[in-house]
Amino acid sequence: MKPQKILYFLVLIASLAAGIALLFPKNGIAIGDNITLNFHWSPKNLVQKDIQYADISEIIDENQALVTEDSIDLEELIEDKIDTIRAVAKKLNAKIYPIEYPSGDTSILNGFFSKLSQSRKKRVRILHYGDSQIEGDRITGYLRNRFQKQFGGSGPGLVPALPARAESASIIHSATKNWQIHAVYYKKDTILPHRKFGVLGSFGRFTNYKDDSLGLEKQSQSASIEFNRSGMAYSSVNKFTKCRVFYGHSNENTIVKGFVNDSLIWFDALDTTQNTQRIQWDFDFVPKDFRIEFEGVKSPDIYGIALDASAGIAVDNLPFRGSSGTEFTKIEYKQFKRMGSFLNSGLIILEFGVNVVPHQVKNYNFYERALTRQIKYLQYVFPQTSILIIGLSDMSRRKGNYYESYPNIEKIRDAQRNAAKNTNCAFWDMYAAMGGVNSMPSWVFAQPPLAGKDFTHFNRRGGHIIAQMLYNALIMEYQKYGKTKDNQSLSINK
Repeated sequence: MKPQKILYFLVLIASLAAGIALLFPKNGIAIGDNITLNFHWSPKNLVQKDIQYADISEIIDENQALVTEDSIDLEELIEDKIDTIRAVAKKLNAKIYPIEYPSGDTSILNGFFSKLSQSRKKRVRILHYGDSQIEGDRITGYLRNRFQKQFGGSGPGLVPALPARAESASIIHSATKNWQIHAVYYKKDTILPHRKFGVLGSFGRFTNYKDDSLGLEKQSQSASIEFNRSGMAYSSVNKFTKCRVFYGHSNENTIVKGFVNDSLIWFDALDTTQNTQRIQWDFDFVPKDFRIEFEGVKSPDIYGIALDASAGIAVDNLPFRGSSGTEFTKIEYKQFKRMGSFLNSGLIILEFGVNVVPHQVKNYNFYERALTRQIKYLQYVFPQTSILIIGLSDMSRRKGNYYESYPNIEKIRDAQRNAAKNTNCAFWDMYAAMGGVNSMPSWVFAQPPLAGKDFTHFNRRGGHIIAQMLYNALIMEYQKYGKTKDNQSLSINK
């Protein structure tokens, strides 16, 4: 081929590419729920653009130092008769991004704080729901560590029968291959005869509903779940002393055995019942590893396993991958409420939003309405439990030679804030706390990195910093609660 023809061919290809680039939608073409097709080359990209990323150096410096320090030793403070909460406040010395009360009612979290002040006598739960941003215990794990160091408690909290997709640093969790999971945030399963998913929004079975419904005579099957200590876990997580198994929809006799270091220490049978029940064992010593075995012809629904102490704070990592936080109303009310009644929850944290970002529209009134409905449902199920809404984090996309925040981040954040206002709930603006517009690239490019190269998810180190910031904000509010309570007591005594 002559050089002249090659040149004409290259010019033709370049012209076609430029034409496609000019006509291609600015916001890309959505393919499915989580994928957007973008044309990254355009004539505009021939001009290099300098973009100003958010300066997060102060945020990181103030909080990273706290993350690397050990928490104040509570026993020493008690012995020295020091006001522990004020001591913590002095140690935090960080700029605290405050919790908002959109309705103006500063007593919204007082129910949680009241329970928190009694945590040395009884167990108090924090249910941390979220999307993939909280998977692997990245944020929840450090938040749990801070609360348990300060207010007592131990153990990883509620865990599912089948290990989550993202491996947790808090505990090594494995299960035999015959376990199957059903979740409210999966596509609707037509085989499933009910919508009883419980507090975790999911349950596990070692036989499937399709085979069970055929009524064929089958042999007994066995399945096991095993837990081992993780070398990456905080010390308090490994010191649980109670194990509770929540189950229901039990139509056949099921034997449950518990093993510690391969030695049988439990042997029991589950009730045949449609209701949600629990079976509990106490450990005489803290186990390094243990295994639960189930044996039966038909599996019951296993709604979760709680590994806790008898008192103190339990913090549950409850990720709904791919969710926008709008599935709670799909969980059957009576069963949801019954399981919740076993837990003594003090606070529910809702941390969703990143899965809404790819769906770019002019306004997010629809999301505000949907989220409002979900929160009201949770208030109906957990009438004595405070709720904290966390706004979504920054999320960036590539534009030629730079990254920028999605243009709808603040609209979604505002819809979440409005939903909190509509339901009289507290709100924490994570987007603003982490630096605001164009802050995610700063977290990704930090040394060492604090977020993944998808420019969406924090890594474990970054998750710890976010958790520290949230903990600071909650502790500051707890201080205010304590001062108000003290002043009220003084007024009464006068």
